[in-house]
Amino acid sequence: MAQKGGQQGTYARSDLLSYDENKIVEQMYAPKREVLAVSVAQLFHAAPNPRVWTKQQTGVLALVKDHNQRSYFIHFVNIDTHSTTYSEELYLELEYKAPYPYFHTFAGERCTVGLNFCNDAEANNFKNAIQSITIRNKKRKEKMDTANRPPLASPQSLAPTPMPAAQQFPDAKLSKAEKKKKEKKEKKYSALIPL
Repeated sequence: MAQKGGQQGTYARSDLLSYDENKIVEQMYAPKREVLAVSVAQLFHAAPNPRVWTKQQTGVLALVKDHNQRSYFIHFVNIDTHSTTYSEELYLELEYKAPYPYFHTFAGERCTVGLNFCNDAEANNFKNAIQSITIRNKKRKEKMDTANRPPLASPQSLAPTPMPAAQQFPDAKLSKAEKKKKEKKEKKYSALIPL
């Protein structure tokens, strides 16, 4: 559930947290960051063995939009110490997968990351928020790529344009005297250039 925080931005809240705990999360990120989704979850890494999930921590999971860094992050928050214990920046080609309604995965900076949510509805909200970000980022990238690409040539622009007769046949308008002068110059320059 998202609530407006006045000029400070939007701050999502978790139904699994108390009012005070939600307020702590909000205060940690105000005023230059927005919390787009919050849930209670467990963090897993598929490391050192990529076939085995290793539990890293349990805590409050927050999807954060950082206006200073102009980027989005997944943070694990420690409510007791008011600190971020884990941070992963969302990159453009992020493939966020939900093999189960409560368990989501994505390729992190160092290894595959698993998020085990306590609540299916909050897991779904988290997934939807990330998917909307990745879709928006891909559209922006496509728009930038299109803007930087040279325009496609139209069939009319590919058709040959007729050249004026003076350009097609430059010697046509020259008098006999001018033609002799030009031939003399060409002979002079061709003699200077060794073959």
